[in-house]
Amino acid sequence: MRSHLVQFSSLVVVIAGCANDPDQPTPNGGVDPLPVTTGHYVGLYRVPTVTPDLEAAATFPIDSADWIISGDTVTLHYDLPIGLVGGDVEVTLTGTFAAGAKSVDVSGPAGTGACTRDANIVTCLETFTGLGTLPVSMEVVERAATAGYAGPTQDRIDVATVFGSDPIGVLEFDLDRPYIESEHEDD
Repeated sequence: MRSHLVQFSSLVVVIAGCANDPDQPTPNGGVDPLPVTTGHYVGLYRVPTVTPDLEAAATFPIDSADWIISGDTVTLHYDLPIGLVGGDVEVTLTGTFAAGAKSVDVSGPAGTGACTRDANIVTCLETFTGLGTLPVSMEVVERAATAGYAGPTQDRIDVATVFGSDPIGVLEFDLDRPYIESEHEDD
Protein backbone atom coordinates (compact mmCIF):
# COMPACT_ATOMS: atom_id res chain seq x y z
CA MET A 1 0.00 0.00 0.00
CA ARG A 2 2.82 2.40 0.86
CA SER A 3 4.35 2.00 -2.62
CA HIS A 4 1.04 2.97 -4.19
CA LEU A 5 0.76 6.03 -1.96
CA VAL A 6 4.32 7.00 -2.89
CA GLN A 7 3.47 6.62 -6.59
CA PHE A 8 0.26 8.68 -6.18
CA SER A 9 2.17 11.28 -4.18
CA SER A 10 4.68 11.37 -7.01
CA LEU A 11 1.82 12.04 -9.44
CA VAL A 12 0.64 14.93 -7.27
CA VAL A 13 4.20 16.26 -6.98
CA VAL A 14 4.64 16.08 -10.77
CA ILE A 15 1.40 17.99 -11.29
CA ALA A 16 2.26 20.45 -8.53
CA GLY A 17 5.72 20.86 -10.04
CA CYS A 18 4.04 22.43 -13.04
CA ALA A 19 2.77 25.30 -10.87
CA ASN A 20 5.36 27.69 -12.28
CA ASP A 21 4.01 27.09 -15.79
CA PRO A 22 0.76 29.10 -16.05
CA ASP A 23 -0.58 26.72 -18.70
CA GLN A 24 -0.40 23.61 -16.48
CA PRO A 25 -3.06 22.57 -13.93
CA THR A 26 -2.22 21.94 -10.29
CA PRO A 27 -4.15 20.32 -7.46
CA ASN A 28 -4.35 23.72 -5.76
CA GLY A 29 -5.87 25.56 -8.70
CA GLY A 30 -6.41 24.94 -12.38
CA VAL A 31 -5.70 27.17 -15.29
CA ASP A 32 -9.35 27.88 -16.04
CA PRO A 33 -12.44 28.44 -13.88
CA LEU A 34 -14.52 25.36 -13.16
CA PRO A 35 -17.84 25.00 -15.00
CA VAL A 36 -20.77 26.73 -13.27
CA THR A 37 -23.49 24.88 -15.18
CA THR A 38 -24.69 21.31 -14.89
CA GLY A 39 -23.52 18.83 -17.51
CA HIS A 40 -23.03 15.15 -18.20
CA TYR A 41 -19.76 14.23 -19.92
CA VAL A 42 -17.81 11.33 -21.38
CA GLY A 43 -14.54 10.78 -19.57
CA LEU A 44 -11.93 8.37 -18.35
CA TYR A 45 -10.65 7.01 -15.08
CA ARG A 46 -6.94 6.36 -14.47
CA VAL A 47 -5.35 4.39 -11.68
CA PRO A 48 -1.80 5.43 -10.81
CA THR A 49 0.26 2.29 -11.31
CA VAL A 50 3.48 1.10 -9.76
CA THR A 51 4.97 -0.09 -13.04
CA PRO A 52 4.98 1.57 -16.47
CA ASP A 53 3.95 -1.69 -18.15
CA LEU A 54 0.51 -1.40 -16.48
CA GLU A 55 -0.20 2.18 -17.62
CA ALA A 56 -2.31 1.19 -20.65
CA ALA A 57 -4.33 -1.26 -18.51
CA ALA A 58 -4.92 1.43 -15.88
CA THR A 59 -7.10 3.70 -18.05
CA PHE A 60 -10.83 3.00 -18.28
CA PRO A 61 -13.62 4.80 -20.18
CA ILE A 62 -16.39 6.52 -18.22
CA ASP A 63 -19.66 6.89 -20.14
CA SER A 64 -21.07 9.66 -17.98
CA ALA A 65 -19.51 11.87 -15.35
CA ASP A 66 -22.22 14.14 -13.98
CA TRP A 67 -21.20 17.64 -12.89
CA ILE A 68 -24.30 19.01 -11.13
CA ILE A 69 -24.49 22.62 -9.96
CA SER A 70 -27.03 23.83 -7.41
CA GLY A 71 -26.29 27.30 -6.09
CA ASP A 72 -22.71 27.24 -4.82
CA THR A 73 -22.67 23.43 -4.47
CA VAL A 74 -21.21 21.04 -7.02
CA THR A 75 -21.99 17.34 -7.02
CA LEU A 76 -19.75 14.99 -8.96
CA HIS A 77 -21.43 11.67 -9.71
CA TYR A 78 -20.31 8.69 -11.80
CA ASP A 79 -19.89 4.93 -11.72
CA LEU A 80 -16.41 3.50 -11.26
CA PRO A 81 -15.54 1.29 -14.24
CA ILE A 82 -16.93 -2.23 -13.83
CA GLY A 83 -13.71 -3.56 -15.36
CA LEU A 84 -11.81 -1.99 -12.46
CA VAL A 85 -14.05 -2.72 -9.49
CA GLY A 86 -15.90 -5.85 -10.66
CA GLY A 87 -19.40 -4.59 -9.95
CA ASP A 88 -21.63 -1.55 -9.67
CA VAL A 89 -19.93 1.10 -7.53
CA GLU A 90 -21.35 4.62 -7.61
CA VAL A 91 -19.34 7.64 -6.53
CA THR A 92 -20.97 10.87 -5.35
CA LEU A 93 -18.78 13.68 -4.03
CA THR A 94 -19.88 17.25 -3.25
CA GLY A 95 -18.18 20.54 -2.57
CA THR A 96 -18.77 24.25 -2.35
CA PHE A 97 -17.20 26.81 -4.65
CA ALA A 98 -17.79 30.29 -6.03
CA ALA A 99 -18.10 31.24 -9.69
CA GLY A 100 -14.63 31.78 -11.07
CA ALA A 101 -12.97 29.24 -8.75
CA LYS A 102 -10.18 27.26 -10.36
CA SER A 103 -10.37 24.35 -7.90
CA VAL A 104 -12.85 22.67 -5.62
CA ASP A 105 -12.45 20.06 -2.90
CA VAL A 106 -15.19 17.43 -2.95
CA SER A 107 -16.07 14.73 -0.45
CA GLY A 108 -18.67 12.15 0.40
CA PRO A 109 -19.10 8.77 2.04
CA ALA A 110 -16.87 7.19 -0.64
CA GLY A 111 -13.89 9.51 -0.08
CA THR A 112 -12.41 12.83 -1.14
CA GLY A 113 -11.16 14.59 -4.24
CA ALA A 114 -9.80 17.83 -5.64
CA CYS A 115 -11.01 19.02 -9.06
CA THR A 116 -9.39 21.52 -11.42
CA ARG A 117 -9.88 22.55 -15.04
CA ASP A 118 -7.41 23.07 -17.88
CA ALA A 119 -9.05 24.19 -21.13
CA ASN A 120 -11.93 21.75 -21.63
CA ILE A 121 -10.65 18.99 -19.33
CA VAL A 122 -11.81 18.75 -15.71
CA THR A 123 -9.48 16.58 -13.61
CA CYS A 124 -10.34 15.22 -10.17
CA LEU A 125 -7.65 13.55 -8.05
CA GLU A 126 -9.47 11.14 -5.75
CA THR A 127 -8.79 9.02 -2.67
CA PHE A 128 -11.45 6.54 -1.60
CA THR A 129 -11.97 5.33 1.96
CA GLY A 130 -15.57 4.12 1.96
CA LEU A 131 -16.00 1.81 -1.04
CA GLY A 132 -15.94 -1.48 0.83
CA THR A 133 -14.03 -4.55 -0.34
CA LEU A 134 -12.78 -4.30 -3.92
CA PRO A 135 -12.90 -5.75 -6.42
CA VAL A 136 -16.49 -6.81 -5.90
CA SER A 137 -15.85 -9.76 -8.25
CA MET A 138 -12.53 -10.62 -9.88
CA GLU A 139 -14.51 -12.79 -12.33
CA VAL A 140 -16.30 -9.68 -13.58
CA VAL A 141 -12.97 -7.82 -13.88
CA GLU A 142 -11.59 -10.70 -15.94
CA ARG A 143 -14.68 -10.92 -18.21
CA ALA A 144 -14.62 -7.15 -18.78
CA ALA A 145 -10.91 -7.28 -19.65
CA THR A 146 -11.46 -10.13 -22.10
CA ALA A 147 -14.36 -8.33 -23.75
CA GLY A 148 -13.09 -4.77 -23.85
CA TYR A 149 -9.32 -4.55 -23.43
CA ALA A 150 -6.81 -5.27 -26.21
CA GLY A 151 -3.90 -6.02 -23.86
CA PRO A 152 -3.28 -8.99 -21.59
CA THR A 153 -6.19 -9.78 -19.27
CA GLN A 154 -3.74 -10.24 -16.42
CA ASP A 155 -2.76 -6.56 -16.64
CA ARG A 156 -6.33 -5.48 -15.87
CA ILE A 157 -6.48 -8.02 -13.04
CA ASP A 158 -3.25 -6.57 -11.64
CA VAL A 159 -4.63 -3.01 -11.84
CA ALA A 160 -7.86 -4.08 -10.10
CA THR A 161 -5.80 -5.72 -7.37
CA VAL A 162 -3.72 -2.55 -6.88
CA PHE A 163 -6.86 -0.40 -6.78
CA GLY A 164 -8.53 -2.77 -4.32
CA SER A 165 -5.67 -2.42 -1.87
CA ASP A 166 -5.09 1.31 -2.43
CA PRO A 167 -8.16 2.97 -4.02
CA ILE A 168 -6.79 6.17 -5.51
CA GLY A 169 -7.29 7.49 -9.01
CA VAL A 170 -7.92 10.34 -11.40
CA LEU A 171 -11.24 11.10 -13.07
CA GLU A 172 -11.06 13.26 -16.20
CA PHE A 173 -13.95 14.45 -18.32
CA ASP A 174 -14.06 16.56 -21.43
CA LEU A 175 -16.47 19.51 -21.51
CA ASP A 176 -16.51 19.19 -25.32
CA ARG A 177 -17.77 15.58 -25.10
CA PRO A 178 -21.23 15.59 -23.55
CA TYR A 179 -22.83 12.28 -22.67
CA ILE A 180 -25.70 11.70 -25.09
CA GLU A 181 -28.01 8.94 -23.87
CA SER A 182 -29.18 7.87 -27.35
CA GLU A 183 -25.55 7.09 -28.27
CA HIS A 184 -25.26 4.71 -25.29
CA GLU A 185 -28.61 2.89 -25.39
CA ASP A 186 -27.00 -0.39 -26.50
CA ASP A 187 -24.41 -0.34 -23.67
